[in-house]
Amino acid sequence: MRSPAPGQRFWRVLREALPETRNKEGCDSLEVTVNQDNRDNMLLVMRWASRKYYEMYRAWREANGDVQRFSDVTVGGLSTRFFDVSDV
Repeated sequence: MRSPAPGQRFWRVLREALPETRNKEGCDSLEVTVNQDNRDNMLLVMRWASRKYYEMYRAWREANGDVQRFSDVTVGGLSTRFFDVSDV
């Protein structure tokens, strides 16, 4: 049996993991955006009550091996960046 494409494995991992993320204290929202021209190119946009809540969440994901598991099914690993909403 052929293994699923990387994108299919990632979708399966996300479907298992994201309900937990959305229920974590401090998680205000989480959206998965998908590139219209390349379905394997995705961006997760998370909004947290504070960066401290995100850091606690990230530490929990790292401690239970999820960060490595997520990274293993991506091309180039994970990239985390922090943005502020502008009033422009």
